[in-house]
Amino acid sequence: MPVRVGLQYIDIWNTSLEKSVLAYEAQNDPQGQIVFYGPSYFTRWSERWGNTPLEEALLGKSGARCCINRGFGSSCPEHQLYYYPRMVRSLAPRVLVYGSWGNSEAFGYSDDEALELAERVIAYARTDFPDMPIYLMGAHYIRKALHPLTVREVYNDKLRKIAQRFPNCHFFNPLEYKPLCDPDIFVEDGVHYNQRGFELFADYFREILKDELAKF
Repeated sequence: MPVRVGLQYIDIWNTSLEKSVLAYEAQNDPQGQIVFYGPSYFTRWSERWGNTPLEEALLGKSGARCCINRGFGSSCPEHQLYYYPRMVRSLAPRVLVYGSWGNSEAFGYSDDEALELAERVIAYARTDFPDMPIYLMGAHYIRKALHPLTVREVYNDKLRKIAQRFPNCHFFNPLEYKPLCDPDIFVEDGVHYNQRGFELFADYFREILKDELAKF
């Protein structure tokens, strides 16, 4: 499959992914944590966007910080595959939470091509860390949908089947969590969560990751 997008700089959005990655690397985050990897629905879970940061919202059972946010907005699975060694492997996660949905169409990739690239990310992670639990997040509801909800449902069904091919890989579907389908939990763009939305997102992940959070 040919690469259809600049991997370090996104011309159509005038965005430098390399700059974002360098900023993350400068944080010197610890290894052995729960790493969240994906596009802007993780990126905006931060103080920069006026929201309680993911790292503060999701704590271990002991109250300790145990999560690291490696979301980089505007990325598609092609970018996520390219930056996997620096954004994920270098952190040697205890758990990986990976969201692949979003942005692919804007860069000329079909959903099937995006899933193929996402599967490579999963395969790399499984090879590097054979016993690490991997949680695959399906496509979620947004108020300003650019395509029918059925498109997301098809994507999720295919992602679920990918998860079944890998050991210790768990698919979860945000479309089935009704509080995240409330149109009032989005900022003005209709795509990203407001503070209330991220509070519900945190509640959802506390349930999804309860066994993992209990280990910290």
